[in-house]
Amino acid sequence: MGELKKLQKAFTEHLRNPDHVPVPDGLDERRMSVYSELIFNNVSSLLSDFFPVIKSIVSDDAWQSIVRNFFVSHESQTPYFMALSGEFVEYLAQAQLSADLPDYLTELAHYEWVELALFTMDEAQPDELAGDIGHLQLSLSPLAQPLVYNYPVHQISPDFQPTAPGDTPTYLLVCRIPDESVRFFELQPLAFHLLNDMHQRSGLVPADWLQEKADEFEVQEKDEFVRNGLALIQSFNQYRVFTDN
Repeated sequence: MGELKKLQKAFTEHLRNPDHVPVPDGLDERRMSVYSELIFNNVSSLLSDFFPVIKSIVSDDAWQSIVRNFFVSHESQTPYFMALSGEFVEYLAQAQLSADLPDYLTELAHYEWVELALFTMDEAQPDELAGDIGHLQLSLSPLAQPLVYNYPVHQISPDFQPTAPGDTPTYLLVCRIPDESVRFFELQPLAFHLLNDMHQRSGLVPADWLQEKADEFEVQEKDEFVRNGLALIQSFNQYRVFTDN
């Protein structure tokens, strides 16, 4: 390794972890301290904006520790600040977090990240479909994501912090709607599985899917079951979550 690369490596390692990595020889310690603090504070502030709920429910010391450990140990795969949120979620999913931190932290981080990801996605809104869309071959728009969590992440706040997973999973649909805002809808399990299947494979016909499930579950009132499912699909159409194949 050349001298310049050695210096660059020592320089960046100190910036990441100034409490444990010494200032490289020949550099001014005071100036390095200012630079290191500035970079860390910028990253901490940026992540605070990306994950406001997490920032609001953990102590300042815990937040600084999380960000510092992320800064020290995670090798980001992108130089873009807007993509840093995804890197942070990936870090939390893989890191050995302090026992003092809530178990739901990883799920909450993903929930907060999805909103930003959809809001910034470079994808045009699909047109609202016309007619009886329940009998069309549909796919879920890239701007709509079905999600399932063990914790009720959409309810977590400084005033509500669950101590254990819910009795049943939390099913959500998150989507960027025509006014360009991002909305979350809580779903029943069957609605989630319908939308998730639509997400995973293109050209699903909701009416056929519902009829198959009615037969599979031996539903007594099959016509009503299918009608209710189609009404749900129709109600989501106004948010332009479907594309017609």
